[in-house]
Amino acid sequence: MPTPDPLAELGTLPGVDVAVAEARAAVDAVLWPRNLGQDGPALAVASRVHGAQACAAVDGIDFAIEAWWTGDAWDDSPMGRVAAGVWRGYRELSDLVDTWRVAPLQALARLHALVAADTEVGDALGRPRIGDPQDPLRIGPAPAPAQVAARLSLLGRLVGSGTTAPAVVEAAVVHGELLTLRPFETGSGPVARMATRLVLAARGLDPDQLTVPEVGILKLGRPAYVEALRQFGTGSPAGVAHWIEFFGTTVALGAAAAAEILSGIRAQGVGKEPAGE
Repeated sequence: MPTPDPLAELGTLPGVDVAVAEARAAVDAVLWPRNLGQDGPALAVASRVHGAQACAAVDGIDFAIEAWWTGDAWDDSPMGRVAAGVWRGYRELSDLVDTWRVAPLQALARLHALVAADTEVGDALGRPRIGDPQDPLRIGPAPAPAQVAARLSLLGRLVGSGTTAPAVVEAAVVHGELLTLRPFETGSGPVARMATRLVLAARGLDPDQLTVPEVGILKLGRPAYVEALRQFGTGSPAGVAHWIEFFGTTVALGAAAAAEILSGIRAQGVGKEPAGE
């Protein structure tokens, strides 16, 4: 008897197939070798910088992109320390793709340890929370800590066992579930947005992490992002479909942002990757 594939079933929800197809077409257009040429490595660097900047901005840590290139974003202020943690996570994302394929929860724990190193202490790093999480997006109440470990374990099994669902659907579910659970006291938002990149890379849609889905979130706006996450959190077919459609649009917009960045690279060049904080 075949093993059920619940993620694949989500691909049949109304509107999801169109959102997935549009997102894939947008990503493929940017990554098509004749469009990308020899500029992949430079775009990968720029994607990390722009992605980190947008990821932090979603949670209100809104430094100008120039400050991320120079390293001024991670000054010794509360906002700077959060920015530094986000950048540590983005710097290591490419090294975590293989870990994600076989041990997704280990990859999430590592990301949290990087992101929250300046805001958490001791055993809290990389471990599910035991209290209420911070909620910078004001999504609303999160599941009780007793539910978090069980749902994280289920998510890890779903991802680790493989799925025939499109990469966009899998990434949407991972992102949505992580922000519904908010499994860590701090930093769950950046970890969820970084996990999007891990899924899209591991599944081969964007293997070198060249697109910038975080910019897509900013373009659609924080209120729309929060509402779509709340819809996902209801667990209803309509709510989940709404989130996946929203998420697919962020992926398509992230591909468009990468195309813009690529044009800038060709016009002006791009600096070296920022040094570690």
